[in-house]
Amino acid sequence: MPDLTIGQIKSKRMLYLALSTLTLLFLGLIYAFSMFAAPICTTFGLEKSAVGLTFNIMMITFCIGAVIGSQIERKIGVRNTLFVAAVMFFCGFAGTGLFGNGSIAVVYGCYGVLGGLGVGIGYNSVIATTNIWFPDKVGFSSGVLMMGFGLGSLILGTLSVNLAPSVGLGTVFTAIGVVTALVVVVLACTLRRPPENIVALMAPEKATSSGYDPGDQDAPLKTGTFYVYWIWAIIVIAIGLATIGNCASDAQLVGLDAAFATLLVGLVSTCNGLARVVIGLIYDKTNVKVTMLVDGLIAVAACACIIGALTTGVSALYVVGAFCCGFCYGGVPVVASAFARQRFGAKNYPLNLSLANFAIVFGSILNIIVQGAVGGADNRLAVFMVMGVLSLVAALDVLPFSKKWNSDLKMLESRKAQASSASSAQAGDTATAAS
Repeated sequence: MPDLTIGQIKSKRMLYLALSTLTLLFLGLIYAFSMFAAPICTTFGLEKSAVGLTFNIMMITFCIGAVIGSQIERKIGVRNTLFVAAVMFFCGFAGTGLFGNGSIAVVYGCYGVLGGLGVGIGYNSVIATTNIWFPDKVGFSSGVLMMGFGLGSLILGTLSVNLAPSVGLGTVFTAIGVVTALVVVVLACTLRRPPENIVALMAPEKATSSGYDPGDQDAPLKTGTFYVYWIWAIIVIAIGLATIGNCASDAQLVGLDAAFATLLVGLVSTCNGLARVVIGLIYDKTNVKVTMLVDGLIAVAACACIIGALTTGVSALYVVGAFCCGFCYGGVPVVASAFARQRFGAKNYPLNLSLANFAIVFGSILNIIVQGAVGGADNRLAVFMVMGVLSLVAALDVLPFSKKWNSDLKMLESRKAQASSASSAQAGDTATAAS
């Protein structure tokens, strides 16, 4: 993209942010699976236990899709990568709607695999490209984008489920595939990468005279800080999944009626979405260490409240705990997005973001292991006792992370200073030669 003025950049990036958020709202429909599960069983004549596996398949392929997307974007560009995402999402949902009746294999293959890959490819490309337009407000942009993704299931999922009885579940899935694909295509035809001097224009304090980004030369998987971050992220994700996946049934265990328990699922999703903006603002106002600590402490409070509710039967405690779980879970992708950009630079940001988000896979596995070890649905108190201990580990993990982060920042500043000195020396040599 040719050089732009600061005013032009501000105008373009807000348009891109709005369109990207709308796109993620539709892509987030794949997380409405908990709403679609019962209608799929009833309408398609499938077993509940078999259908439930679809969500786990989708979570894994979502993360794989994000890694794939980061690689194909480097070869075919943002526009074509989003076209690929649109086609895969369409095939996933329309395929489920048209051919899913009576076939769990189709549901697995279309919704779980194609849908998960399509969302992963699209999500990663949208987040990575749009965030680069906001080097001065990466927490804000990440938060707004993640809010759209988090609210997709509440807003459009609820609408879709309510339409299913009148028009048919197959028709709803097909319509979701068509409309979402069109929205992604519109974004693909609009969204562009920013000019090379975006950091110098919008965040000059983070730029060097040569445009050199000191984090570009580091690979996350070869950096200790990344693994310490992963410990925190995996635990918080596991806590969130333990709550979100069983919210309605757990709420009824502590005395809430079925109607309010269903409503609570939507309210927790709202907390998930709102957290993405709040956590993003906290990140921009403070730093990654403070943001991780705040989110980790909220996870501790969430587990404490739910343990208290399951022990005493006080339903209000469960409501507070569920809200906190939704909030802390929603904060993780925002931290991942901002952390990957700040620590590892812009050059390989799509790949680095997908690696940071791969914590979702391990968080899902940790959740499955904990629930399987202590009885899962039959012993919810034991599940959250274990999650409570893990939440303390996550909060304490911020201490070693902070030490490594401080060391990394000093190293990055040193690299930046060396690059500036080298650039100045080269300019001086050029001037001398010219004279």
